[in-house]
Amino acid sequence: MHNPRKKRLAAVSVLTAALAFAGTGLSATPAASAAACQSYTISTSGGYVSYTECNHLESTPSYTTVQGYVKDMDADGQCAYAYTTLRNGGTVDEAKACPKGTKKNFSWTYRGYAPVEVQVYLREA
Repeated sequence: MHNPRKKRLAAVSVLTAALAFAGTGLSATPAASAAACQSYTISTSGGYVSYTECNHLESTPSYTTVQGYVKDMDADGQCAYAYTTLRNGGTVDEAKACPKGTKKNFSWTYRGYAPVEVQVYLREA
């Protein structure tokens, strides 16, 4: 079951149009560790990202954490990038994995952002 409030994109390259999360057939499953956490995966032909997003609404200010990894899946000369944007649309954090088989872990915290304001994306370039 996926969270319809979240927009997830997977891009094959800079020149390729992005696909909306709802149209990719990707699924999200709740994480067992906390009710405020959700686990997600996004994949393209050459990249894969797996992450857990946790919303800590009980804190003042509230904050969101995103932890996971990105992996390069194809020997195509491109790297796989997992990155986030916040409500203003600018890229905030980015993890890069290449060449093929490389896996890069990431852990990011966003203080004062509600769950729907943090977006995670995957692209190849």
